[in-house]
Amino acid sequence: MSKTLLRIIVVVIVIVLAVSARGLPVADWLVGLESWARQYPLAGAVVYVLLTILATVALLPGWVSMMLAGLIFGLTLGLAYAMLGITAGAAAAFLVGRTLARKWVERRISGNVHLLALDDALDEQAFTIVALTRIALIFPFNLLNYAYGVTRVNIGVYSAGTAVGMLPIVGIYVYLGTLAGDMSQILSEGAKIGTDAWWVLAIAMVAIVAVVLTVRRALGRALQRRMRESEDT
Repeated sequence: MSKTLLRIIVVVIVIVLAVSARGLPVADWLVGLESWARQYPLAGAVVYVLLTILATVALLPGWVSMMLAGLIFGLTLGLAYAMLGITAGAAAAFLVGRTLARKWVERRISGNVHLLALDDALDEQAFTIVALTRIALIFPFNLLNYAYGVTRVNIGVYSAGTAVGMLPIVGIYVYLGTLAGDMSQILSEGAKIGTDAWWVLAIAMVAIVAVVLTVRRALGRALQRRMRESEDT
């Protein structure tokens, strides 16, 4: 199957799901999910972390689980649970990439010069490189988990670098999840939100995106310099 056909199929599926979701009580589901987690906090935390680990290993988008953490648990607990799930999931994918899926990963990254250069760059500053690749978001998060599995970095340094690098990204998505929680409550109760509140929300979203792009650009340049140095060597 060609990449173009695959992309068309993905777009069609997304459109179908989006149209179908319009008739579903999504807001009620979100409120119900939040209520269940509050009623059973320990079970909710365990289920969330386990599902996040499985989703990360299965190459599912990480932003979904991060935003759900903010929606279900709030900012503080949501950040803690999201960091635990994302870091543990990244470590699990790393181990799968190093063992069971090693051949598949090697084939997948064989044509990517920058990913191949990672192994050389990791020799001297492994923690810094891992953290930079996470913050800069130059490489897809899920694919990078597996790619690191075929490098020489040890799992301790990899996990620590992943946790530090993902902290600001996870924090932003968890915070957006808390906003989604407020919106679901507004929708479920049929309340109306004032124009001023919408402006505040919009300004906050723009500010968050601006910060992410600025950090990504600056750290991306630093990472690219390190990659070029590694390739020249």
